[in-house]
Amino acid sequence: MLRSILIALDGSPSSLQAASLGLELARRHKAHVDGLGIVNSAWIQRPEAVPVGGMAYKTALDLKELQNATERVDAVLQDFRGRAERVGIPSLEVREVDGNPLQVVGVEAVSHDLIVLGRNSMFDVGGEICELPLCVDRIVRIEPRPVLLVPDDVPGLGQDTSKEPVLVAFDGSPASSRAVHMFALLGLAAGRVVHVVTLDQSSSDRAGQTAERACTLLRRHAAAETHAIGLGDREAGTPAETILGLAKALKAGTIVMGAYGHRGIGEIFGSCTREILNACPAVLFLYH
Repeated sequence: MLRSILIALDGSPSSLQAASLGLELARRHKAHVDGLGIVNSAWIQRPEAVPVGGMAYKTALDLKELQNATERVDAVLQDFRGRAERVGIPSLEVREVDGNPLQVVGVEAVSHDLIVLGRNSMFDVGGEICELPLCVDRIVRIEPRPVLLVPDDVPGLGQDTSKEPVLVAFDGSPASSRAVHMFALLGLAAGRVVHVVTLDQSSSDRAGQTAERACTLLRRHAAAETHAIGLGDREAGTPAETILGLAKALKAGTIVMGAYGHRGIGEIFGSCTREILNACPAVLFLYH
């Protein structure tokens, strides 16, 4: 049962989307929300090589960037408070924290059931986004609590998504089993149709048996259907492309998968975890 949500905010488009989804979940589940605006001042003011006589210029530039980051986060938190009040969140705490995002989230998440995070949140690190930002990648890898990873643009996000289909990428491993179980226990499957897809190296029959085990659990929480695919039976394309293609065909609003488990989807399907993390247009529920 979902009772407490931590939403990490940095003002990026994906963190604003994360705020919308987190507030909707809090409203629906009557959960407490902790909105955390993170300013990474240590990174902004990190030591760098500068030309002789350039230290004063760097210091002034760093202070200006830090001021801009603080003002941006202040504005984000003010907007977040207003939105939370409009949707009637029963229990809310909003605050700004200065620190390393990985450490801040790690400390604050101890008292929460779920972390909601923008997929492209940079937390002032900057740089071009060609794959998952390093700070987000580390949070997903290290954090023992489930993470809801939200992309920049999800149609209808912030509205009632309680009826949107869910796709579960399930391989029978401990990591994927824990992800399915946690998703159901938090009540996130209730009222939704859950599609379980299993890819197997040998045949679709064996894949079907694996998927059915997850469906047996899920049917006690929601409607569930299996999609069994034998890797030898399918057409060309990576497992990640198969999963993402099925999610698109089903119009799934959320994909559930175990992340970085010892026998998780990343090992069995090679680069599948990384491909989905980098390319998924839907919300990702990750647990390991």
